[in-house]
This record gives sequence, C-alpha cells and structure tokens, in this order.
Amino acid sequence: MDQQNGSSQPSMPILCAAALFEPTLPAAWGPTLDLLADIEELQDATKGSREEREARGRDLRERLMRGIDALSEPTPDEFHAASASFRAWFTEAVLLWLRFAGSSSAPLIDTVASRPLLDFPLDLPEGSEGIPIVRRALREALGWDEAELAQVEAAMDHMTSNLAVKHRITKAIASQLAAKGGASPAACAELMSAIYGPLPWRPGDVDLLMTSTAIFLCLRASAPPGAAGSGEAPRLEVPGWDERPEEERRAISAFIARCDDTNTAATARFPAFGYFDRAAIDPALARSLADAASVPTEVVTQTLATMVMVLRTPEVEDYVVHDAWGHAWQEALAEFEWEYAVLPRLEEPLALDTVFPGAVGPGIASAFVERGGRTELDEAALRRFAEADVRARLQVAASNGIAEMLADFMESKYAWHRPSLKLPDASLLPITGLKLDLTVGDVRRQVARWSAPYRALAEDAGARARLVDALSPRVPAAGLKEAVDQAGALLWRELATAFDDTLRPVAAKGGGIRASACRRMVLQLAQVAAVLERTLAASCADGPRSGSRRGPRTEPAWRDPALCVDLLLVTIARFYEHERQRNFWHLDQVLSTGFVEACGRLRAAMANAESP
Repeated sequence: MDQQNGSSQPSMPILCAAALFEPTLPAAWGPTLDLLADIEELQDATKGSREEREARGRDLRERLMRGIDALSEPTPDEFHAASASFRAWFTEAVLLWLRFAGSSSAPLIDTVASRPLLDFPLDLPEGSEGIPIVRRALREALGWDEAELAQVEAAMDHMTSNLAVKHRITKAIASQLAAKGGASPAACAELMSAIYGPLPWRPGDVDLLMTSTAIFLCLRASAPPGAAGSGEAPRLEVPGWDERPEEERRAISAFIARCDDTNTAATARFPAFGYFDRAAIDPALARSLADAASVPTEVVTQTLATMVMVLRTPEVEDYVVHDAWGHAWQEALAEFEWEYAVLPRLEEPLALDTVFPGAVGPGIASAFVERGGRTELDEAALRRFAEADVRARLQVAASNGIAEMLADFMESKYAWHRPSLKLPDASLLPITGLKLDLTVGDVRRQVARWSAPYRALAEDAGARARLVDALSPRVPAAGLKEAVDQAGALLWRELATAFDDTLRPVAAKGGGIRASACRRMVLQLAQVAAVLERTLAASCADGPRSGSRRGPRTEPAWRDPALCVDLLLVTIARFYEHERQRNFWHLDQVLSTGFVEACGRLRAAMANAESP
C-alpha cells in the first residue's frame, strides 16, 4: 500500500519494517542517495589517485553529515527511556557493558610485536572501580530492587558463560608455553601443528598473537598473488625456504593456498574466520585444555573454532583491532554468530516446505494447490511465503551490515585515541569515521545474493523445471508448469523493490523517487553511522561534553555514559536483537533519544550516590 500523503491519517514512517516494500521515497531524499552513490564510487580506482579520492571522500563525508538530519523521523514512544520495554533491554545492555572489557584483552602472547592491542582505549576497563558504581546507579536510575536486578544479571551471566571458557583456554595455552620456556619459535610451530594438524613447520615459520579470547597464528608467508590464476605457489619468506625438500615446501604451500582459497563468508565460526578443521586438533591438546577449563573436549573443540585464525604476519595489523575488539564482543556479548552462519546461504534456492532461517511459515510448495484435477497458483499463499522469506534474507544481510559497521567503529575509536598509529585501511573515507564506501558496496552485493533465487525462478527455465520436478509428486501435472511460470513472473514483478540494487535516485511516477530495499537499507545505515560518528567525536573532543559542560575530560570515561562508545555499541546490539526485523529501522532513533535519556539518569544516579 502506498503511503498516504496529505490525508487526515498520520503517515507511515518512511524507514520502518512495515514500509519495506513501499514503492516511493520523498524526492527530498534524492541528494542524500546521490552522495552515498558518490561515496561508493570512491572505491573505483579509475576515478583518480588514492590521494585525490581521499580528498573527495573528506568533502563527501562532510556534506553527508551536514544533510543527514533531514531524514530524521519522529521517535516512537516505546523507544524512549520511560517505556517498560526500554527499561528491560537497556538494563541488559548496561550489564553486558560491565563485561565488555573481558571480551578481548591486550596480548597475552605476542611474537609479532603488534602495537594496536597493547593499549586499546576502553571506557570501562576490567577491574575498574566504576563497575560496582555503575551497577548501583543502574539499580537506582531504573528503579530495580536487588532481587530483580540479580535475576537479569543471572540471565546475562548465562548468555556470556562461554567467555569464561575462552579465558581459561587461553590462560592454559599461555601456561603450557611458559612451562616450555615461553613462546619460542619452536613452540609456536609446535602449537600450529597441534591445532591444524602435522605439517613440516620449522622454528621461525609461525608467529603467535594471543588475547584472552582470540588466537592469531601468523605465517611469515609471501603476499598472495595479485592476479588470480597466476600459478605462483605461496611460499614462506624465511631464510632457507628454497633449500627445503620439495615435499616439505609443497605441503606448506598447499596449506597456505587452502587458507587463501577459503571464503571468509562461508565459515560458520564467527567471530573467527578462514580455514579451520576441528578434526585436525591434537587430541592431547584438546584434553589438556578441557581439563584446565573444566569442560568436555567437545566444548574445547567448538570454542577453539571461534577463536583461531591464520594470518600472514605482515597483515596482522589489518585485522587485529577489527576482529579482536570489533567482532569478539559481538559473539561474546551478543548473538551475531547465528546470522553469520547462515550468511553463506543468502542465495540458496527457495525451499519447498520452509522459509529462510529466521522466518516462520510454510515453504513455496504451499502456493501450489489442486483444484479440479489441475494445479493452480494460490497467489495469496505465494505472497505470504515470499514476503516472509525475503524479509528473513534481508535481515541476515542487515545484521552483517550492522556487525561490520560496529567493528569498523572500533577502528575509528582507536584512530581517534591513537592518531600516531595509523591502521591499514581499504576505505577512502577518514579513518576517524565509518567506512561507508565499503558498507554501501557490501549492501549492493548482498542485494544480488538475496535476489538470486527469485531471479532464477523468473528468468531461468531450468530453475523453473527443477521446481516443477520437485512439486510433481505432490500435485497434478496438469497446469503445474503454467503455475510455476506464473509464480516466477509474479514474484519478480511484485517484489521488484526488494531486488533493485541501484542507489542513485530515479523519479517515480506520481511524484517522489523510486524506493527499494537497497536504498532504504543504505539510508538507514548512513543514519546510524552519523549517530556513531557524532558520539565518538564528542567523546574524544576537547569541546562540548554532556549538558553544558565544556573542556577536556578530567574524569573517567564511565562517569559520562552517554559518551561511552563501548556502551553505545552494546546498546545497539541488545536493542537490535530484541526484534531484529523491526528494530533495525529505529537504531538511530533509540540512540538519539532513549539512550541519551537513560544515560543521563545513570550519570545523575552516580552523582547522587556520592553527594554528601
């Protein structure tokens, strides 16, 4: 149904779950879409040198941030701090924030000499005096009695229980290495074989960077070939490599190539990525870690799968902040892992009896019914199936977009606090902001993926024939092919807004500009980025602070929760996960209103507790 403009009825919000398939957007939003399209094009190397594109990126970002508020919409009452639902999930977010520092750490072992993890800036460090103070303030500010708050706390303890297992595993590995004299080159090579299986690693081939929750096994390997299929075998950049036996070199080269070929998106072990084989873990290592962690060996194996990554040593700083502080908490304190696990399935064919994971309802077979000895298409059933299926696919893509943006945000935080240690960056936008040029490109690629099964049904006679074959045991052959042909055409036509990956504005008949799920998703992510960037800038600047206060921060960060970006991230995740398909469209609103209101209460409660 089109939005009702100019009627006595209140208009539907423009960016919301209910409006996902609406056909138009306001014409006034066109310039913002053009800016976002220009930002994506920064990645096009034919558009100028990197320096020229970076300069253009600075200008585009400033223009986007100046104009983004024009997209703001009224915040629903339930997203203000006074609502009961807000009180419940925000309490969970604060309790998770108290655990945030434990989601990663400075290196326990580091033979790489990586700088970024040495002193990552945390708003509420582990063991801080602020932890009990914030907890007491939370109880007072939101009106919990001790028993109620303890019950919520117990639920968060259960949700984050695997964090303690990771801590015990890494502590045990560190202790085992210490017993051997430390993380010597020989010990690192031995650990590599214990986790990935016996290969002819020699001392000096492998480096180790380990935090409390992540294990980076780093190979001193050559950069991957620039041209696909160039035929260059991967090699280690270590003395004497060319003199090693050919069989030894071939085995190691094959392992490196396998790591290179493993599609990160196809691994279901978030927040870790890349190649991993649980069966390769040395049983003796698994047993020793299980004993140390007081868990079954199966739990150790499953947990290691979410902790271990193989990198090239020269590439370590490309990943460590993004993964150790950007993604680790998303699995430890949130539940992004299940959507990363189904992300590789985004382009799966439509299922006969089920919708895509995350949705509820019958599969596409429910739309083909027998009437009078013939198969006919039940268009209403087809629409119900397709809308649920498409919304679920979009949700997984949205979760990926949010998770990557929040991980990028931790790199931005690091850049603000440690400007002298510039991280490697593929984005052409300033490192102190979000990587919207990469985000927009990612969203558009996901559109092609979630559209694939619907495009196939509409355009590929072979795909339709396979569906006919699958349905034929269930319904009469008469009319079946025609019904399948009709279904493919109908879905592609009626859900066209879900399958359009163009970003620049196109005029719509009757006014406004054409809408699409892609345009809506990118606009929403841009609004979230604006809130994140402004909060980060305010938290770091020697300018305006909370309320009327000005000047540099002279107190611990946790005393001003509204400017604690770690709390902001956990709040986004907790709010989002309470109802993903709905709440994605309100992230910016809840951060700009309810979050600020509730943090003000927390700050006041902390001040009251210390008043004479």
